[in-house]
Amino acid sequence: MLRRFMVNRLFFWIVVLAPLSVWSVTATQEGGRMGKLAASVQEAVAILKDPELSVPARREERREMLRRVIYQEFDFARMSQSAVGRAWVKFTPGQQQRFSELFRRLLENTYMGVIERYNGERVEFVKETNKAEDLVLVESVVYAKGQQYRLGYYMRNTNGAWKVDDVVIEGVSVVANYRSQFQQAIRTAEDIEPLLTRLQEKVDAAATQKGS
Repeated sequence: MLRRFMVNRLFFWIVVLAPLSVWSVTATQEGGRMGKLAASVQEAVAILKDPELSVPARREERREMLRRVIYQEFDFARMSQSAVGRAWVKFTPGQQQRFSELFRRLLENTYMGVIERYNGERVEFVKETNKAEDLVLVESVVYAKGQQYRLGYYMRNTNGAWKVDDVVIEGVSVVANYRSQFQQAIRTAEDIEPLLTRLQEKVDAAATQKGS
């Protein structure tokens, strides 16, 4: 079983900051997939290291800068659909849109603090494997506090753009973890609105805590 602290501590730190050493090997990658991701990672790291942005008064400004950098690399719509699984067809288009937005905000509320605690952890990239014509898996090892963690992230080509749509930590898919939770909550179409309400309440509670 995936250790709980690994998900809480490593998930968004991994998908956003893990490729710190990618820039040195991007010349060998096809189609600029890694180069584009590496450029965004370097930009995010620069934001985190900027002492003028680290003061409490500029916290929200820094987070908004990180959002702009991070969001362009992720396909949250596809992640949301994958997290729901086959039950996605039970959602109306409006419910799909609401769920995607709430899921994105749920991930952000859970892991933005992890991103901000980045402390120079080292990452070694192992290989990049083409899984399909439109799917690539990049495998790497994270060295943190004397421990090693195997991780990979999937990049998929959607309408000509390569986006991250899943992360695998020690062989366990983060999207699959959420899917197991949502599938338990969605048995029929009548279960969707209560789920959306619970997600909204979680997002609103997190927003209240940040504002207090």
